[in-house]
Amino acid sequence: MSVKNWLTGLAALLAVFMVMSIPGPLNVLAKSGVEAQPMEMVNEIVVELNDNYFNPDVITISNGKTTKLKIKNVGKKEHTFTVEKLGIDVELQPGKEKTITVKPENPGTYELICRFHYQEGMVGKVIVE
Repeated sequence: MSVKNWLTGLAALLAVFMVMSIPGPLNVLAKSGVEAQPMEMVNEIVVELNDNYFNPDVITISNGKTTKLKIKNVGKKEHTFTVEKLGIDVELQPGKEKTITVKPENPGTYELICRFHYQEGMVGKVIVE
C-alpha cells in the first residue's frame, strides 16, 4: 500500500468518524431557526413647509408600504403638517425638520393642512394608492 493511498484512506476514515460523532440529525447544521427576510424598501419624500404653502402640495404614498416623510420648515413662521384622517400632526418651528414614518392601510385622497395657516390657503393633498 502506497503512502498516498494510506493517507487518502485515513482522511476518509476521519471524515466518517467526525460525521458520526455529531449528535442529532445532520439537518441541524443546514438550517438554523433564524430565516432571512427580504428588506422592505422604504421610500423617502421630502416636504418643505414654507410661509403659507407646502412643497410639494400633492404627496403620493403607496398603500401598505412604509414611507418616510422628511418634513422641513423653511419658512419664517411656525407651521404644522397635519393629515387628520391619517393621524399625522407635526408642529415645526422655523428652520427645524422632523422625519416621520407612515404606513397607510386605506387608499384614498386625504386633506393636508397647516393648522395655523389653513385660512390663508396652506393646504395640500396626500394620495394613498
